[in-house]
Amino acid sequence: MSAMDRHEQAYTYCAYCPKLCRFACPVSEATHTEAHSTWGKMTAAHLVAEGKRDLDESTAKALHACTGCGRCKSFCKHENLVGPALFAAREETVKSGNQPKGAASTLATFTQAQNPFGPELAALVASWRSETPVRYPLFPGCSSLVKAPQVIEDTIAVSRAFGAPMGVSRVSSRCCGYPLYAAGSHDAFRDHARANAEALDSVPELAVLDPGCAHTLKVVYPMFGVHLKTRIRTVVEVLEENLSHAPAKPPLAQTVGYHDACKLGRGLGQYDQPRKLLARAVSGVQEAASIRSEGGCSGGGGLLPRTMPEVAVEVARRQAVEVAPQPDVAVVTACPTSKRMFERSGKTSYDLMTLLRRWVES
Repeated sequence: MSAMDRHEQAYTYCAYCPKLCRFACPVSEATHTEAHSTWGKMTAAHLVAEGKRDLDESTAKALHACTGCGRCKSFCKHENLVGPALFAAREETVKSGNQPKGAASTLATFTQAQNPFGPELAALVASWRSETPVRYPLFPGCSSLVKAPQVIEDTIAVSRAFGAPMGVSRVSSRCCGYPLYAAGSHDAFRDHARANAEALDSVPELAVLDPGCAHTLKVVYPMFGVHLKTRIRTVVEVLEENLSHAPAKPPLAQTVGYHDACKLGRGLGQYDQPRKLLARAVSGVQEAASIRSEGGCSGGGGLLPRTMPEVAVEVARRQAVEVAPQPDVAVVTACPTSKRMFERSGKTSYDLMTLLRRWVES
């Protein structure tokens, strides 16, 4: 059975649907292209699976026009899992050699470095040796290790202030493998997940900073038959539980816009925890018209920034305008990737950990 065969029902449901979730896809809303709508992408996958359409370059591009945000599922009567179905279809583009260049180069880098960025993660992790006892081993995610080390510093500082000190775990030198999954290299992803499960065997609990990594470890691994003994928790979840131990300080005199990170919210159901933390840190929080399970996407998932970079930035720009239309109001998110996407779109953005540190140290 191929990866696509396991999603046959999802392809069929979407292909015969009268496009009821058409407005929900952030990619098609940004490109104004029917082929990039949920219906268009899933119909393409359905026709490929049925042998009624060739997997040419145009079709391969359509299959990659998805961030895997899951917003369409929130408006679907069947709760179709479109992201996993399209990621499975991407496996056929790997086999046919019709992958978009951005996806192919990501796989090439991962094969060489065991992460999508290239630098050796073990060396970066080694630089975060804690000189004081820690309560929670921290898994920042390779995105933060390579692109946003300051957020790791902020997280460690906040965790200490909350009486729940964290320290970067040695197992953080292993990427969770999400890029393999999103690129459709599913056999390699399964092998990578199994190796990670073995490496994590001696770690009873892990606090994960990047929601995408937490979702991969907690939700995607079981989809591939890999079940961790390690208890996976998000940093946001741990800090909210320890909020009563946080410093008794007045909130910062600042209003910000809050963005529900897709994998933290729709992926893991953690909507209230970040809001409770943010409510303590600042005096004002504003949100988009569509929030929580119906919230918008920052364009950072599904390899979209690598396969359709201009579209990914436009997705982020549109979401930033919805969350904080005023030029002087920054967007706050608990996702390092989303923060970078908002900044690429020209919007001032803060990671929640950075804002919390400013508050506890004010």
